[in-house]
Parts: sequence; structure tokens; C-alpha cells
Amino acid sequence: MNNLDFLKKYKLFIVDYDGTILNSMDMWKTTLSRFLKSENIPFYEDIDEISKEQTNIESVKYMNEKYFPNLTFDELSNKMYDFVKKEYVKQKLKDNAEYLLRELNKIGRVVLFSATATELLNDSFKTNNIVDCFDHVYSASEMNTTKVDGIGFNEVLKLENYKKEETLILEDVFHAIKGAKLQKFDCLAIYDNQRSWNEIIKVADYNLDLSKII
Repeated sequence: MNNLDFLKKYKLFIVDYDGTILNSMDMWKTTLSRFLKSENIPFYEDIDEISKEQTNIESVKYMNEKYFPNLTFDELSNKMYDFVKKEYVKQKLKDNAEYLLRELNKIGRVVLFSATATELLNDSFKTNNIVDCFDHVYSASEMNTTKVDGIGFNEVLKLENYKKEETLILEDVFHAIKGAKLQKFDCLAIYDNQRSWNEIIKVADYNLDLSKII
């Protein structure tokens, strides 16, 4: 088992969900193309690649303008949300993710900070039996903030009232880890078969492959 003693120096853990705890990134990567297919809408671009760096709101706006001009933004947003919800609750935890969460709970306070809507997160917690693993849940989209520049992590830290040096960020994607490091947070990168893994481990303070911790 990997040595997790380094976790004991922290009191607050700000944990990402998709790709870090939940094995859902393959679902998210193709959501827009699968949604268009489900609506029988032809498209001739790599819509999933285009949306990769977009926020949820930006993706809906793009889809609204290009493919669904007859719908309002809210109508399309609700339609896409219903499509995602049916698939999201089927996604399972990554190997040993629950073990890691339980270990973090023994050490300090564990809060989740995700771009995913709270309702979807709560449904996933129930499906995967980890409702009791998070002391609080924050949604970046509902807070109208982002991880890209790291400001969102500062906002969560302020709400939690901990010191930055007592806090560890757990993330899987390069832009979020880079944003957290811009704000001087310590980061634990979680392996998720990322193309950018070699770049990630250069930036993060620690890295971990969950499949190898037990």
C-alpha cells in the first residue's frame, strides 16, 4: 500500500469529484456529441473537443446558438440536464476512491468542490453509498466561480475558515491544479489516464494512482 502519511499534515481537504473520485470523465468527454445524436441533430465538427475548455454555461450557449436556435437558453439547459442526469447516476467510483475518502475523514474535514450541479452530485453519492463522506458540498457553477484561475479554491477556503497551509487540494485535471498552484495551495494530483499527466506531476506537490493504494 502507498504511504499516505503525508496527508496527516493537513486539516482540510478540498476534493474534486469527476475524474478524481468518480470514474465519469469518459461520459463527460462525449456528452455533447451523444446529446446531439439523441436529438437527431447532424453536426460536422468535433463538438466534444470544442467544448473541452468551456464552462457548462459556455457549452450550452454554444449549442443554443449553433444547433438549437428555436429553444431558449433555459429550455435547452433543462433538456441537456435531463439527458446528463440519466447517465450520471450510473457512473461508479474509481478503484479505492471510497477507501481514500474514509482515510481523509479520519484525518480532517473533507469538502467537495465540483463544477457539477449539486443535485447530480447528491444522486451520485446515494448511488455509490458515500453520502457521509463529505462534510460540505460546493458547486463551482452554482457559486458562479471557476477553478481555472484558482479563485474558486480561495472562496471555498474563506467559507471553511481554514488556513491555506492547512489545506490540500485533490484534483485530476491540469487546469484546476495549475489554478490552485497559482493561489499557492498544496495539491495532490489523482491519476486518471490523462494525456497531460507528465505535465501535471511537475506542477502538483504529490501524485497518486488510486488503483495502487491498496
